[in-house]
Amino acid sequence: MEDSNMSPGELSSYQVHGMQPVLAVPDITATVEYYRDMFGFHIDFVSGDPPVHARVCTNPTSLTPTVHIRFESLGPGLAPSPSVYLWVHVGAGLDQLFEKYRDLGVKVVQEPEDRPWGLRQFVVEDCNGYLLSFSAEPGAV
Repeated sequence: MEDSNMSPGELSSYQVHGMQPVLAVPDITATVEYYRDMFGFHIDFVSGDPPVHARVCTNPTSLTPTVHIRFESLGPGLAPSPSVYLWVHVGAGLDQLFEKYRDLGVKVVQEPEDRPWGLRQFVVEDCNGYLLSFSAEPGAV
């Protein structure tokens, strides 16, 4: 059944049900360990010997939506070209999460601040130069 509020040709909820960014990195093992040790992500899988593909997630046992990030190996001699950043929604505890990352030594790009579009956010950089922006509703911090 089509939603009467949808434009012709617009995707419906059953056609698209998720997205996982894939970041090209020079060292899969070092990257998944960084996301585990510094950001607190769970290593979902690592594929290949040596590793060529992997995925991390925020909560593998949760029934609610979780963040998944995949990594693929760069070719020899190539460097990451981080032309995008990842936006991660945080339900509660944004400022405490920032303090945890800062105390662990995560590179801080922008400290928590209220943004004109109605969210509070901070930005950090991962071990490959990719930026992650963590954001929350003002009442959830």
